[in-house]
Amino acid sequence: MKEKNNHETLLFFYLHSDLLEEIWNEYKRQPNRVRAIHLLDFTLDSFPIYEDVSKMLPNVIGKVKSPEIPSENGGEYELKKLKLSIRISAELSAAGERKTQSKLASKKQSHLNTKYFWELQKEFLSEKNGKMRDLLEENAQNVIRFNNELELQLIEHYGFNYRKKISIDVL
Repeated sequence: MKEKNNHETLLFFYLHSDLLEEIWNEYKRQPNRVRAIHLLDFTLDSFPIYEDVSKMLPNVIGKVKSPEIPSENGGEYELKKLKLSIRISAELSAAGERKTQSKLASKKQSHLNTKYFWELQKEFLSEKNGKMRDLLEENAQNVIRFNNELELQLIEHYGFNYRKKISIDVL
């Protein structure tokens, strides 16, 4: 697989950030199970993008190394100048893994992933806000807030709005 260049990485970050905000707005307008799964997917997919941006701009964003946060849960990322960090909850990460796990996954981990996934589904069926639904909404809002702060840090780093440069280059 070829290495992404800076232009592609930032284009993907901005596109993903915009899509996450649109999915959040749709979810808030009419919450349901399908929109919740889309929101969960896009929230979890933000962390590999942070990884790419942190490799490209280590003085702007970095991965926080911590023994209590397993790296398979996406880890924790921090905006260097603001000391603002973000990480995904283990329960949401497990619920997201439920959709992609294989039959070869360990029984214990598979059981946990299934448990959290179905807890989220049950909360939508019962139309009550429960722990998983609150976690999803809180984490999605935190990721959107983090994306907005990262965009401001990118403007400060480059000295101009890179999003506009990408728009011009695409045209």
